[in-house]
Amino acid sequence: MVEAEQQLAANKADMPASEQGESALRIRELTSDIADLKAARIIALDIIPGAVPIETYRFPKRCLMLFGAEGPGLSQKALELADDVVYISQFGSVRSINAGAAAAVAMHCWISQRGV
Repeated sequence: MVEAEQQLAANKADMPASEQGESALRIRELTSDIADLKAARIIALDIIPGAVPIETYRFPKRCLMLFGAEGPGLSQKALELADDVVYISQFGSVRSINAGAAAAVAMHCWISQRGV
């Protein structure tokens, strides 16, 4: 945000007053958006020891879901960045499901918890 404010100050001399106000408002909006994104929890979806079953997990309102490749799953770095790890319950000895299918299931769970 500091760089944006410095850029705005440098450009103010060349801007009409109406544009100065619009630019300041946009910076405040972007700052708010960034704060919202920082508040979002990172949820990894992978079948690993210690993961929570999706049926019992309460998804936060603001979250970013990570899905790995079919087979290998998520990288160790992605798992370390995650606030929570959730798995989709399956029958048999299946290690993973297609990432698109996993995303559809997870997003449906998120929506159903919102009462939509």
